Amino acid sequence: MLIKCYTDGSACVKGINKGKGGFATYFPNLISKRKVYSLGFTNTKTGRMEITALLYAIKAIPPKLSCTLKVFSDSEYVVKSFTEKRLNKWVFNNWKSVSWDGSIIDIKNVDLWKKILYELSIRENMILKMEHIRSHQLNKIKCEETKKELLKDENVKGNYIADKFASYKRFTKFKTDKY
Repeated sequence: MLIKCYTDGSACVKGINKGKGGFATYFPNLISKRKVYSLGFTNTKTGRMEITALLYAIKAIPPKLSCTLKVFSDSEYVVKSFTEKRLNKWVFNNWKSVSWDGSIIDIKNVDLWKKILYELSIRENMILKMEHIRSHQLNKIKCEETKKELLKDENVKGNYIADKFASYKRFTKFKTDKY
């Protein structure tokens, strides 16, 4: 069984709303139901919200279900953590990496990555596939007819829905970004 999911996360980086963020995880068909998970947080960053969206996607899958979860994300950081096996390297190197200048750096968001690894470990029958999708494809288009045509593409539509929920949650119903 293939289950598709669209994730997005965002946070304000300056101004009076600095640190307010939100994420969304959208399933067009999660075990015969449309489903959205979305929350707003304070004192957070975009990367954390993108990872949190993935965490909720994984947690939405029942542990015993045999399936492939295909997650579409506009975050190269999150997608490449799996497609380039960065996450495996970070674990092997005790959550350290080498920066562009050769110095050793601590990996950020280790608390969330560890939660993801745990959730994956209890879903032995689930295969996770990650795919990068261009973000905000509709925002630059002025013509309504062109937008309607693009929304016929299920991936554009899924990304758009996740983006709208994540953006909305940046300004409502906040939780502290502590897990």
